[in-house]
Order: sequence, then structure tokens, then C-alpha cells
Amino acid sequence: MGSGAPQANVSAKTHGFYARSLFSEQELLDISRMAAQGEFSLDEEIATVKVLLKRVLESGAEFGSAVQVYTQGARDLAYLLRAKRAITGGAAEGLASAFAQALDEISTEMGIDL
Repeated sequence: MGSGAPQANVSAKTHGFYARSLFSEQELLDISRMAAQGEFSLDEEIATVKVLLKRVLESGAEFGSAVQVYTQGARDLAYLLRAKRAITGGAAEGLASAFAQALDEISTEMGIDL
């Protein structure tokens, strides 16, 4: 059995920072349904976090609360983007490109062809 709030639970938005509703009731229900059914793709999760971050900035919320939520959202976004890069092979391509550039620079400095 999974952990966390029951499906369609929107109680978090009734208190404090979330009372300002960063997502509409329907959006929360849709997100909960999709997550519970495993329908969220990695790209959809990334897009959802980006929307959350944008709405936090636009919310006019008390600074401390907004910073706390934004910081966690930024961490989550970084984690998701790293996961996507690892899955798509972007991490390996980036490393190979860095090595190739380093070798080119070394060969130029030494005046040799590699």
C-alpha cells in the first residue's frame, strides 16, 4: 500500500501557504488521479513542478513560506531534470563532449594531432 495522502486529498491547501491555492481544485484532483494511476510521465512531472514554481513566485505569499516551498520545488525540479538527462543519455553525451573538448585543447597546446 502506498504512503502519503489518500487519492483526491486536498486538505493541504486549506491551511497556511496552500490556502492561497497554487492549483485549482480541479487541477489538484487531476494531478492526484494521474499520480495514483501512474499516468504521470517524467515530462509531465517536470512541467507540473515548473508551474508550481511560477505560481509560488506570482502568489504574493509571505516571504518565508514562499522561499521554503520554492526551494523544495527547485530541488525537486533539479532531481527530475537529472533523472531525465540520465534516462535520455544526455549525461553520457555531456561527459563525452567534455572529454573531446579537453583532448582537442591539449592537442592544440602540445601541437600534436590526436
